[in-house]
Amino acid sequence: MRISSSQYHETAIRNIQTSSAKYSQLSVQMATNERITKPSDDPLGSVLVLRLDSELTSLEQYGKNMELVTYTLSQQETQLSSINNLLLSVQSLVTAAADASYGEDELQAMANELAVLMPGIADLLNAKDGDGNYLFAGSQIDQQPFIKDATGQYIYQGDALVRKVAVSSNTLVDANIVGSDLVPGATFLNDLQDYVALLQAPPAAGVGTESRTMLDKLSTLLGDTTAAITKIGGIVSSLESLEFTNTDIALFTENLRDDLTAVHYPTAYIEMNNALASYESTLKVYSSVSQLSLFSQL
Repeated sequence: MRISSSQYHETAIRNIQTSSAKYSQLSVQMATNERITKPSDDPLGSVLVLRLDSELTSLEQYGKNMELVTYTLSQQETQLSSINNLLLSVQSLVTAAADASYGEDELQAMANELAVLMPGIADLLNAKDGDGNYLFAGSQIDQQPFIKDATGQYIYQGDALVRKVAVSSNTLVDANIVGSDLVPGATFLNDLQDYVALLQAPPAAGVGTESRTMLDKLSTLLGDTTAAITKIGGIVSSLESLEFTNTDIALFTENLRDDLTAVHYPTAYIEMNNALASYESTLKVYSSVSQLSLFSQL
């Protein structure tokens, strides 16, 4: 088979370009310590790296989600603990009011104390976080959850949405406690308000029955707020454990990615020298042969 002069030149030039490109590729890889600088360097490895990058991005987002959930729940836990403290003070006064030995003046004095404590409970249920969002309004974070209507009765104008937040590939956690679970329909606030009004003008027969009913309602709310605090503690504790797990997974993934993308310098150095030698020898041969002609042999 004959090989024409043009074919020889094309083949030689292609070999020179290939060796030059290989040398340049290896030079960039060694300078950046990135074995895969473009998909064609390692198609399968590139796909794996993309998957690992995606997993690392997800783990980073899970970490941010956990920080946000922990922040919100911790804020709510602080408010709930303060609510419990006020409820215990209210419980102490109502227990005393249930004693038939107290007269009208004493009951009115208790009413004055309760009149101070009651708005405090409402204020805590209307607490905001550092960004100005209402903590117990469900998804209506820009709307005060507990307000008084035109008749002076408390109403709840938040919603019952408990936000679910992903903190791992297969784990969702509750990110908030809603006011409607703590004080359904704001009923307790209205009952307490009515009770205070009763103490301010107590009947001659006393307020024993009403006080015992109020104590039952206080006990229910205390149970609900305490359960919410316990729930928050459990979620935050589980997030702390999960954070360690996610950190370990992220470290393993980063190491695996580095193993796929990092340059093996001894091998790369040898290949780069081979590419350079191939380039120089091919160029030298081509330069010599290209100067030959029929006339040079005459």
